[in-house]
Amino acid sequence: MNKKLSDEQIREIAEMIGTGYHVCYVNPDTCEVEIIFTDEMLDNYGISWDDEEEEDKAEENTPEWQVEMYDDVKAQMARINSWQRFIRIEKPTSHEAFDFMECFMAEVIPEGQLKEKFWKALSRKHPFRNFNALIHSCEYRENWFAFKQNALEEYVRMQLDVNE
Repeated sequence: MNKKLSDEQIREIAEMIGTGYHVCYVNPDTCEVEIIFTDEMLDNYGISWDDEEEEDKAEENTPEWQVEMYDDVKAQMARINSWQRFIRIEKPTSHEAFDFMECFMAEVIPEGQLKEKFWKALSRKHPFRNFNALIHSCEYRENWFAFKQNALEEYVRMQLDVNE
């Protein structure tokens, strides 16, 4: 990238993509950041990148918050489309998210019964659900959130470097 994003920008991007409902666009020339809903979420609200019409799509019974959201997202899309280039950062793949959990267990959970439970949870069907159930019922819950945030921030930095 020609310029560097601040730590705060990287932290915000990581938090938002970590929800699974947002995608981030970064202008590598100006460090502008736009965070919008994923394409799937936009589809749920009837918003498309292909909409060229500027007419108000709201029906009479559309809630005001939804009309405002539509207008805001369309304005964000227009800004993104005006950039000469951008980097799109999405949530990590399932494989990458699984790696986060494995690294957490290897680095944070001490050897013993609990660690064995975690390894078994990841080796069975529905590993994400199993991990989530275990992490929320043990004393390492807050450690996991901090670890995951750091992993997501590193993931964002990698995406910026790779897509430069």
